[in-house]
Amino acid sequence: MAVLTAPRLAMDPASPAETDAPPRPARRLAGWRLIALLEIGVFLIAALLLDHYLFAGDRFAAVQPHPFWIIILLTAAQYGTGEALLATIACSIALLAGNIPDQPIDQDIYSFYLDLFRNPILWLLTVIFVGEIGRRHRNRIADLSHRLSHSERQVGVLDEAYRKLAEAKTRLEVRVAGQMKTVVALYEAARAIDRQAPEEVLAGVDQIIRTILDPQQYSVFMLQNGVLRPLVTEGWEKPDQYRREFTADSPLFHAVIGQQRLLHAAQPADLGILNGEGVIAGPLLAADTGEVYGMLKIERIGFLDFTLSTLENFRVTCDWIATAYAHALRFSKAEAGAAYGTSRALFAAGFRERQTRVITDLARRTGFPVSALRLSVQGSEKVPEARRPAISAAVGKAVQATLRDSDLAFEHQKSGWDFEVLLPATPHRHATVAAEKLRHELTALLAKEHPGLQVSIAVRRLYDPSDGNGGAGAQD
Repeated sequence: MAVLTAPRLAMDPASPAETDAPPRPARRLAGWRLIALLEIGVFLIAALLLDHYLFAGDRFAAVQPHPFWIIILLTAAQYGTGEALLATIACSIALLAGNIPDQPIDQDIYSFYLDLFRNPILWLLTVIFVGEIGRRHRNRIADLSHRLSHSERQVGVLDEAYRKLAEAKTRLEVRVAGQMKTVVALYEAARAIDRQAPEEVLAGVDQIIRTILDPQQYSVFMLQNGVLRPLVTEGWEKPDQYRREFTADSPLFHAVIGQQRLLHAAQPADLGILNGEGVIAGPLLAADTGEVYGMLKIERIGFLDFTLSTLENFRVTCDWIATAYAHALRFSKAEAGAAYGTSRALFAAGFRERQTRVITDLARRTGFPVSALRLSVQGSEKVPEARRPAISAAVGKAVQATLRDSDLAFEHQKSGWDFEVLLPATPHRHATVAAEKLRHELTALLAKEHPGLQVSIAVRRLYDPSDGNGGAGAQD
């Protein structure tokens, strides 16, 4: 079964320390960023030292654009208007302190001051313009960063919800698959126990018990002449591990069969009755008739499987087995008195012995030979159960096509693929010829739908007046 796994995002929402943590606040001195103060101070000191030792020492008055533009523009772009204004003041002081030239005679006072304060004025205007634009950009970036962080948190929540939904879907798929498997297994178990012969019902109880209860050891006891004897034992490690017979004077027999009680080891009062013979025991009680046919006993079961629902399932299983067994008994009794079997072209198996005895006695009185054919269809166990009645139908057609109307064909066994044909007034040599004709015809019929089946026929001499000792015997 495919499992759908939610893909993980590149940014793991499970680590909020990386995605949602606010940036570390900058260190400040008197409201100014300390790093900005250090950068301004280092730059001005370095510039003044270079001017003093390598240049004219006039604070770069003749250099245009002035080198102090570097720190002013960088500060405005990096830190905003506040630190940029501080850089402007510091640069203006560094430029003018002790460095104001004399006013020329041919220059008026206004022009002199304009030339003197040109750079500080330009610095101030630039700082305000660039700083405010930078502040807007930083505010926009902060807003986008906040939205991105919020979106990442939402995506993380959706990712986690999708992952949980995928896990829930997987659990539901597993549960549905388990339920379907249980339903299919229960259906197959019900088909295994739904049989027309009592012995076939007992043969199918293993599948239904393991499907519903899944015990490690269990046994099915049936009432035989007033005594409980095991007909099915599964998981017993030693043949003498548990008692193989419970009579009417046994406490377990009295409680399960007489009182029709369900015993289990969780009840202290039931422990003494079970006496180490099992953990659960209950009667096979047919719900429709109220008749008890035996006992189902579980000797070992998983600890986690021993629950109240297990006890209820155990009771249902006992009723199910008993009801199926009762129906099989009724069908067997009805079939024993019926003339025809499952195929209307064949007589019932219970009718065979009576007819064989009557015809053989009549043959001895009147002196005609009687032969019988034992027909077996090999490989029929591989045929699906729903198609097995077609084998009986094919045998009926072959008998009608090859044998006389006075010949009688019977279902020999309840399984439906072993048969017997009674041939009155037919000596052994003629019966052999009839057997070959019947084998040829039946093989041709079965080859159309079941090509893997093989037909074998054994010829028996039931009575032959020419035989000196009365004619009884058998020959293949």
